[in-house]
Amino acid sequence: MLACPAALLAGALGCTAADPRAQLSSRYAPDRAGAIVRLAERGDREAIHALVDLLEDDDPAVRMYAILALERLTGETRGYRYYDSEARRAPAVQRWRTALREGQVRPGAARPEASAPGTWGNVSADGGGLAQGGSGR
Repeated sequence: MLACPAALLAGALGCTAADPRAQLSSRYAPDRAGAIVRLAERGDREAIHALVDLLEDDDPAVRMYAILALERLTGETRGYRYYDSEARRAPAVQRWRTALREGQVRPGAARPEASAPGTWGNVSADGGGLAQGGSGR
């Protein structure tokens, strides 16, 4: 007897609520970006290492969502700008890696304040870009 036939059926149809972390390595940028949004909205600080890795993604939208998620989870950007050239982004990525290695950023430590689901400061979580009236800092 199946304990959860509905879950089995959903899995067979491809409608699972998979862990967004698995989608971070998808070959499709929209999947990676969507996973980043879901992880940040649920405050998943265990994903910080993976988010730092995504700061080097080939897709600028993925890099943008990765730094927005890191800022939401940690309150910091460490000078990273997703639109800079790879050479200009590299020192900021290294600052993130150093901060992780030296314990300045701890994946399990919760950040006290969180923004409301659906928006991240000036960027909407649905991928629609800057929210109305946003500055885009």
